[in-house]
Amino acid sequence: MLFIYRCVEAMSSAVNYRLDTDPEIIFIPEQNRLLLNKEERHLEPLQARMLHFFIHNQGKVQSAKMLADAVWERSHVSDNLVRQVISQLRNQLNDQHRPYSIIKTIPKQGYLFDIEVNEIKEATALSNNPKQDTTPPPTSKQETFTAPTEEKRKRAKRQVAVLSLLSVFTLSAMGLGYYALQDSSDNAVQPIINEVNNEHIIPVIFHELVLDQNKDLTIARNVYNYLFFGLNSSNNIVGYHYSQMTSDAKKQLTPEAISLKGWIKETHDGYHIKLLLDNPNLDGKTKELDKTFSKEDFFSAIGDLVLSLKTTISPTASDYGFANHRVTSVNSYNDWQVISKGISLFYQGKNADSFKLLLPEFDKIKQQGRDNYLLDALFAYAASMQYLNDHLDDNKQQALIHAKAAFEKNPRCNIANISLGLALIVNNHSEQAYPYLFYAAENSPSPLSYYLLSVADSQADNPKGAEYNYQRFTRLSHGQSAQLAELKASLQKSNLFPATK
Repeated sequence: MLFIYRCVEAMSSAVNYRLDTDPEIIFIPEQNRLLLNKEERHLEPLQARMLHFFIHNQGKVQSAKMLADAVWERSHVSDNLVRQVISQLRNQLNDQHRPYSIIKTIPKQGYLFDIEVNEIKEATALSNNPKQDTTPPPTSKQETFTAPTEEKRKRAKRQVAVLSLLSVFTLSAMGLGYYALQDSSDNAVQPIINEVNNEHIIPVIFHELVLDQNKDLTIARNVYNYLFFGLNSSNNIVGYHYSQMTSDAKKQLTPEAISLKGWIKETHDGYHIKLLLDNPNLDGKTKELDKTFSKEDFFSAIGDLVLSLKTTISPTASDYGFANHRVTSVNSYNDWQVISKGISLFYQGKNADSFKLLLPEFDKIKQQGRDNYLLDALFAYAASMQYLNDHLDDNKQQALIHAKAAFEKNPRCNIANISLGLALIVNNHSEQAYPYLFYAAENSPSPLSYYLLSVADSQADNPKGAEYNYQRFTRLSHGQSAQLAELKASLQKSNLFPATK
């Protein structure tokens, strides 16, 4: 029945809803958007899907498992993750205080959405915010910012795909699932795949930052890592290290990618950084951003620079909150110097040997009481990679302990979700790994998250899913043969993923 719900949702997504609340709330599923008394709010994709499901099941108590099955379309989603998304959705709906009035908690049963909802015409909803009529914001991380005529064309193609897929509903009823249905018609499935592939993601090529003097090379590396980490937390921006790209990848990406270059100059009070964003799509002009900072205000200053970069690259994206561009879990510049190295190695899929020199530094920070979820996530990743080398059960157990700790501290952190997904994979719990990896890929697409999704599907004996996510990984990596090479080699050596990949 989940497949039918997904299809009905796709066909009816042009319908908007008025919630009988005070103030009045209008939900525009097509744009993942709320209007609260004409105030605009953007929902994350999981929040929008959950609200849509509640509306279609108004007046029915939904258990955490039922919500997980319908919204995530996976069975092994923790109750904690469901509660987290419900809490976020309540905040967006101004339903934060007990007793909740919109999404009610029914003790020992689940959640109840029992307010009146009326369907309204799209034009009525948009009239409350006319400046959004011409260019709707993205409905998920993969969608582009297209004109209404293009959106209508895409919507029509999605509806044709849905009708074609409904003709093979009997296969779904037999339990063959979504990936089995892909074989029914390549032409029918392609529009749905296009919604979640990477053709609309904005690539940004990071060049090394240049110092006017070679007195403090670490400052350039620390800023570079912060910018890379910050931009990659966006749901429609993916960064690439120029120094690690193949010649073919450079030729392929250069015409469409934004090139980020910059230099840092030391001043009497600290440093001054100037960044250049160069891409023909940015009005054919080079955009300049600059910032003065010191080691004392490093996190706030560079964090604000990340936000400026995001709003310049993709000004209408909806995920630019405070927590999405500033590092708030680390307060020490010296700590960041160590942790950021680990984050860089993490996204490159480096093996356990690459972390050997960093682990004592991580442990020192932890022992001194400056613990945080990033440290736990990196400990988990390093332990998973170590297990792939030595197959000692203690390492895979430690990986799971650290990964769970990271997730509990920050379930919205993509690094925490990815490290937990990998830890579950090495512990042979691929079905449990999938929702965490899917969350990371949906909120912040990266070659790493898609590759591990393909590993999880392969381990779960789902070859169609493995191939599908591996193709998404390939599109994002743009043919770079060395992308995640050490992670791939470790997994293949451990027979957790076929060597043919």
